[in-house]
Amino acid sequence: MEHRSYMIRPSTALRVSPALLVALLLLPSPVAASGGSDAAELHVISSHSHDDQAFTQGFEMHGGSLYESTGLYGHSSLREVDPWSGEVLRQTQLDQSLFGEGITIVGDTIVMLTWKEGIALVFDIETFEVVGNHTYSGEGWGLCYDGEFLVMSNGTSELALRDPSDFTVQSTLPVTLDGQEASLLNELECVGGMVYANVWGSDSILAINSTSGAVEFTVDASQLAESESGESNEVLNGIAYVSEQDAFLITGKNWSSMHLVSFESGQELVEDDITDSDVSRILTSIWPVLLIAALVIILSSMRALGAVIHFLMLMLLRRQTEQSPAPSEGEQEAGEAR
Repeated sequence: MEHRSYMIRPSTALRVSPALLVALLLLPSPVAASGGSDAAELHVISSHSHDDQAFTQGFEMHGGSLYESTGLYGHSSLREVDPWSGEVLRQTQLDQSLFGEGITIVGDTIVMLTWKEGIALVFDIETFEVVGNHTYSGEGWGLCYDGEFLVMSNGTSELALRDPSDFTVQSTLPVTLDGQEASLLNELECVGGMVYANVWGSDSILAINSTSGAVEFTVDASQLAESESGESNEVLNGIAYVSEQDAFLITGKNWSSMHLVSFESGQELVEDDITDSDVSRILTSIWPVLLIAALVIILSSMRALGAVIHFLMLMLLRRQTEQSPAPSEGEQEAGEAR
């Protein structure tokens, strides 16, 4: 026979099991966990003028100024723009043989890609003079700087992480959206641990985890294009982070306006933003668990109540037995006579 200390008393087991069962039922189920990327809402904070002659390729905020690169052969340029009025403060034209692409700022320089020429131009940010260049193979589309690497797109689903000093590729980052390749990545913006990317030919912006390459959420910016002409090449392109307002300036090629916007993903919703439909959906998904938990609690309570009643009945019977009168002496003699 086992030692008593290793045996579970029935009363203890019955008392613990319901609570344990309820706890297990309320644990999140891995099967119910949602996967894939979220769709973030775009909120327009304000709108501003933009030069509709600018075939926007790169957009970057720095020191209160907006720096913009434009494309097309014979029309490519680097500009400093007032972000709130849209006024072009200064600009320099590229050689007619170059098609300007994405830009980013590294220290006191601006690095600009070219489309098919395989040359990255390095400009002094104060004078706009070319002070250097880098070469690379393939096409150049978008560029941003994460503080350690230059992140470059070339129209595919792969981002190249380059050394800012010599432009050599240090690693590549395949980008996936819900497990599938996310191609046509264009203008880029590095913010924290994310890379925001325009998708060529669409009104979508992807928020890419810079470590895993997975798209964490997408943004539908189609509402911004509604007031534009809608020509085939005049697509969404240009995204610049405004740190002071934790927002983004967004425009497109030959757009007449640019917009200060914020993104709100599903993970950032506060309790006040939960709608009636959200509450209904949550209740629909958890009501079976709540029902089972309620049944367990009720049955447990009934068992406990039955035990209490049984105990009270035993106590009552015992008390009645103790209070029964002892037989008298006469009754004892009569009993002996019988």
